[in-house]
Amino acid sequence: MAERATNTMRLPPSGYRLHRFPPLAQPVNIEDDFALDNQGWQDTQADIQQQLEAGFQQGLQQGHDEGLRQGLDQGKQQGLLEGQKEGFQKGFISGEQSGKQSFVEAAKPVNELFQALSRWQNDKEQQQRHMICELVQKVAQQVIRAELTLMPQQILALVDETLSAMPGKAESVTVHLNPQDLERITQINADLPTAWKLVANAELPVGGCQLVTEDAEADASCDSRLQACMDNVKQHLLDEVSMPQVETEHE
Repeated sequence: MAERATNTMRLPPSGYRLHRFPPLAQPVNIEDDFALDNQGWQDTQADIQQQLEAGFQQGLQQGHDEGLRQGLDQGKQQGLLEGQKEGFQKGFISGEQSGKQSFVEAAKPVNELFQALSRWQNDKEQQQRHMICELVQKVAQQVIRAELTLMPQQILALVDETLSAMPGKAESVTVHLNPQDLERITQINADLPTAWKLVANAELPVGGCQLVTEDAEADASCDSRLQACMDNVKQHLLDEVSMPQVETEHE
């Protein structure tokens, strides 16, 4: 403790210096050179407003120009695509129609040749069917006449069948026959119906038979029946040939 008291330095009263505080800030005079007057402030505000309006107009014009340019580019591109699409469609349709017309013109001679061949084939087939029908009819006539020569009583069966189909009830019937048929029938069948009167007619062919009653006449010959049958056959055969030709012409 004694040592601390001995080391302490003490100043004399005359050794202290008074502290002086700095002066306070002086107020700024608005009329000095650095201050702005009222007119200068208004001019500055007007300049700022004018610059803002100029910048706005410039930005507006730039936006308008940029939008117009983009719109023109986009419209041009879209118009080009639509024009290409429409041109392709029109060109395709025109080419298709032109191709069809060219094909029709080129195929016309072939079609005419095909039609001519079809008509020729149809005519030849009709001729062949006519020839076959005539041949069948001649063969059938020969067979029938041979059958009637061996069995002349078959004519009487035709007479009986024809009388059944005639209207009314005939009390007397005149049967006209070929003389050869009449002779053979008389030799084989001596007993005939009393209402039947057999008369020879040289104009009738072998197998021919004509019936005459009080009310009507009828043809009971084999040839007439065969002809009616062959007419039906010819009609069906010729229809089968002509119908495909009609369908071809219709197409």
